[in-house]
Amino acid sequence: MAENWTAILTVVNKTLKGGEKGSYAQDRAMRIVQSVEKLAVECGVQRVDLAKVAALYTAAAPTIDDAAELAADQLKELLPAADLELLGKILREHRQRDTQLLEAKLLSDAVALEEFGLVGLWNTWRQFHAAGKTIEQFLKLCKAQHDYAYWESRLRDGFHFETTRRTAKERLGYMRGIYERLQQEQLGEDVGGNPMGRF
Repeated sequence: MAENWTAILTVVNKTLKGGEKGSYAQDRAMRIVQSVEKLAVECGVQRVDLAKVAALYTAAAPTIDDAAELAADQLKELLPAADLELLGKILREHRQRDTQLLEAKLLSDAVALEEFGLVGLWNTWRQFHAAGKTIEQFLKLCKAQHDYAYWESRLRDGFHFETTRRTAKERLGYMRGIYERLQQEQLGEDVGGNPMGRF
């Protein structure tokens, strides 16, 4: 399928750019593709090529069924029928916790990484901004996530592969202090405390 990768990218990119999310969807799709490529080495996945194509379609359609249907329609001239069938199965099963399909597990973990660390923070801020929500509302969400051990639960139950779980945990480690700093700035606690300035 390597010879068709450029043609597949061209087809999917038209859909990604044409959607309401535009370049954001394209950016997200390529980040997930990169995660799939890097994680595949340690996860023993055979059809990394189809997992990468599935990664593109997770950002190209609003629902899993839409993504599978869109892929089947757009790629019918570029992929053999057996590959199209497996691609659809990867897309449909990547949200099923009990899937046995390694490619679906790989895609699931790559998509889940989008919620962790600075990328996750960027994605959440973008959603809050688009919805007209405030920093205070964002901080309330962060507090609720902390109070109910949301991230610990996600680390425990949200990944199929240990290598992905480890990456997510490292990303969360980098986030320590960011929410507290944001809250200080939101409340203006840092204003006037350092008249000489600090860079």
